[in-house]
Amino acid sequence: MSLHGFRHHNSGQVLIIVALIITLLILSTAVYVIKTEENRVLYSLEDANNALSAYQLGIMHTVVSALANVSNGGSTNILATNLNRFVAVVEKRLYNVMFSMEFAPSNTAPYQNGFWIDWAANGKGISSAYVGFRINASGLSTSYREEYSVNVTSELSVSGVWMRQDNLKSAILICTVRNEGNLASAENFTVYFERDGSLTQEEWIQVKAPSITDYGNGTYSITFTAETTNPDDPVIVSVHCHDLRGIFVRTNVTCTRL
Repeated sequence: MSLHGFRHHNSGQVLIIVALIITLLILSTAVYVIKTEENRVLYSLEDANNALSAYQLGIMHTVVSALANVSNGGSTNILATNLNRFVAVVEKRLYNVMFSMEFAPSNTAPYQNGFWIDWAANGKGISSAYVGFRINASGLSTSYREEYSVNVTSELSVSGVWMRQDNLKSAILICTVRNEGNLASAENFTVYFERDGSLTQEEWIQVKAPSITDYGNGTYSITFTAETTNPDDPVIVSVHCHDLRGIFVRTNVTCTRL
């Protein structure tokens, strides 16, 4: 039984729907910001800058939403689709300022179509999106131009140890969650262990009710007991995590025996 099946069977469809709802909320927020500007004539660069700051925040949230969607099984096309929608709304509603925005999802390795999803079996998983932007705005007396990039990265690091207790194994995992390199919080964890301690033919078993301790600094400990085919089989685990932004990331690791 594959991990892919576990994830999609249990929560994949629900999480994709949640990601789509988040996208709609972000776009609704952008429309609200635009509506508040609608009755005010933008004559100065300062006015344009204030509006652009709001749009840049909307751009960031749009990229976050796209990564949440893709990491939960959605199509990578959602990034361009949502950004195009966002740009169309902005260009239609920004009065007395000529505004244009171009975007280019990164295709520089390890990114492809703006995304880098690396859920390796080395204790480190990464879900990331990277997009370059060029913004041009011209008012009645001045102009504005900016080129910048948006990088959204959720990272999960896991290490673990285990000890034998008769026919059972007691395992302790240490998990660290990061957003853009900074320690961050997790929304939830799901833990699996491999039945016979070998990935030749994967057969993953979900840990029921693991004990999770949140240290409040992006670090968590997860303890559980497992029974594998043979008492001396190695303990291979797969940790699945959603951060508070709804972005999914996972990684596998072989625990060290004590």
